[in-house]
Amino acid sequence: MALKDTWAKERSQRLTEIAERKLEVAQHRQQTQAELRAIRQELNEEAQVLHTMLQEFVTKLQETGLAEKQQRQLDNAERHQQVRTMLEDYVEALRLYEQQARQERLEDIAKRKQEVLELKLEVLQLQEQFSSDRALMSQELTETLQRFRTKLHDYVWGS
Repeated sequence: MALKDTWAKERSQRLTEIAERKLEVAQHRQQTQAELRAIRQELNEEAQVLHTMLQEFVTKLQETGLAEKQQRQLDNAERHQQVRTMLEDYVEALRLYEQQARQERLEDIAKRKQEVLELKLEVLQLQEQFSSDRALMSQELTETLQRFRTKLHDYVWGS
């Protein structure tokens, strides 16, 4: 019986140790679960803070992107207006240049016509002078010829 009592005692002792271990494991499990809940709660809070920060960042990013887009649109509109003004100024300058060039060409044409008319007048004057000189020379030649004939007649027939 002593062996049975020893065995029962050891068995009881082992059961007590197992029960104590189970109790320790249950306490450890409860403690671990509590720690996990606390960690989850802390992670949820941190996730919520990070989510809020991320939302604020995204909102700021969207606002900044929208502001930059509006600024780019304003800049593009301003540049478009500047280019349009420059093109209008360029077209006006070209129109004035063409008008001035046309006026210069017309003046040059009028000047050349005037030169041509002056040359024609000079040619006409020279032709008249030449005709007058020719008529004068013809008259002098006729008179000289007449005198020569008279002298020849006098010489041949005697006076």
